[in-house]
Amino acid sequence: MPTESSISLTPLFLLFAFAFGCIVGSFLNVVVWRLPRGESLSHPPSHCPNCGHAIRAWENVPILSWLALRGRCSACSQRISWRYPLGEFSLGLLYAALAWNVWRNQLPLALLPGFFWLTASLLAAAQIDLKHRIIPDKLNYAGMLVALLLSLLLPGSRLLSQELPPSMRAGIITDAALDWLAALCAKTSPWNWRFEALLDLLLGLLLAAACLLIFHSLGKLLLRFRAESRQAIGLGDVKCIAMIGAFLGADAGIYILLGAASLGFIAGTLQIILSRKKTGFFSELPFAPFLALPAIFWLIKGNWLYFIYQAIMK
Repeated sequence: MPTESSISLTPLFLLFAFAFGCIVGSFLNVVVWRLPRGESLSHPPSHCPNCGHAIRAWENVPILSWLALRGRCSACSQRISWRYPLGEFSLGLLYAALAWNVWRNQLPLALLPGFFWLTASLLAAAQIDLKHRIIPDKLNYAGMLVALLLSLLLPGSRLLSQELPPSMRAGIITDAALDWLAALCAKTSPWNWRFEALLDLLLGLLLAAACLLIFHSLGKLLLRFRAESRQAIGLGDVKCIAMIGAFLGADAGIYILLGAASLGFIAGTLQIILSRKKTGFFSELPFAPFLALPAIFWLIKGNWLYFIYQAIMK
């Protein structure tokens, strides 16, 4: 149970997580705007897209600057979209929720860097996919690299399936694989946790990507029969679920993919029903938002899909 001193620090801890999320959210606005256009994230500095006015430090404070400027550029009075402060505020809330979940379940704080990176990457991927129908490779590959580095360099940054609280445990694939590895490796070896973490990462990356790649291939086959040129699922989606699996493991990757497929099917069905013109079953829908929703919900609320599956099977 949390101690009295830890409880007294909780509001400050959550406030710091919220503020950090707002700062990252401000940078995420730059990523979402520049990355799909092939522009550098660092040069030129932030500026008004209408008049080119360089944004000064006081004009770049998350949320507060937008309110102080009344949502307009200080040089040309061009409106600044409300989506910028909304994105900053949303990521701040998500970071605070992630921090609260880690504290409530008495999990290592070393988990938070991975949770924070994955959440920000998924929000960026979802926004870019919604507007441009692509998920940049740089976003996915950077996430996979960060997951690998955290597994190797930061002890406690990766909780294996056996160590998770019941609300976040699936234990179908990684339990069996990690039990086998534990028998193979000496328990007293200081490198044992690194081997287990790497296996969990590789299982998550490869198995989650393989499942979505199968869907991708089936979609191409079905569309070939329909003589259509579009893709049912893009390879960017495959890399995105691989990134999720690299951070969260094979069990999480598969259940998140199941949740994303369910949400995508519901959204596609509603699109067909509500559309005024005939769009066909394979109308293009961005898949990244459907991956982001169950993944972030998993991080905050645990393996809810696993419990639904258990309830159905009973």
